[in-house]
Amino acid sequence: MNKKLKQTFFYVYMTLFSSICLAIDDYSFSESEAKQLPPFCLGLSIGNFQDNAKHLRKEVKSPAGSHNHHFCHGMKSMLRQDYSTAIQEFEYVQTNSGDPRKLPQSYYLILAATSLYKAEAMAKLGNPRAIEEYNKAIQLKPKYPQAYAKLADYYSSRGMKDDALETIKLGIKYSPNSKALNKRLQKIQQNNK
Repeated sequence: MNKKLKQTFFYVYMTLFSSICLAIDDYSFSESEAKQLPPFCLGLSIGNFQDNAKHLRKEVKSPAGSHNHHFCHGMKSMLRQDYSTAIQEFEYVQTNSGDPRKLPQSYYLILAATSLYKAEAMAKLGNPRAIEEYNKAIQLKPKYPQAYAKLADYYSSRGMKDDALETIKLGIKYSPNSKALNKRLQKIQQNNK
């Protein structure tokens, strides 16, 4: 091989290698992101952490299910405000988890959270199907005050005050001591006076 061809080959190789390294680093959690993720995300393999976050990795028991790392990367994408990627990660969890009725009860928590955060990402992108995902989260976990609160906020932001009120009341039925739901109920009642 002549010298010019070797230099060209070396340049192409280094460009590709650095692009791959950057892509891997971009996919991995940074230290600040890892600190904001659910605790079980710290139990993922070391390859999921950027160099500055590797010291945060712990041996943590993960919730039931084999697709939790996609949930964690979906949450990372939410932090990065990359809502399209977040939706893809959450959809992967939903698609590959199987029929929720046949899964262990403990897995419902992760599936409910997956639907909730997928709905949040959809709402950020203006996708009206967010309502379906909020309701899916509620179906999977009826005592999920955060899902009722977020759905009520979604309705309120779109001027659907009656739907927001109905959602809050239903959430309070299942979680009567929820501060978030009771606070929203008081606010709506004060605004209706």
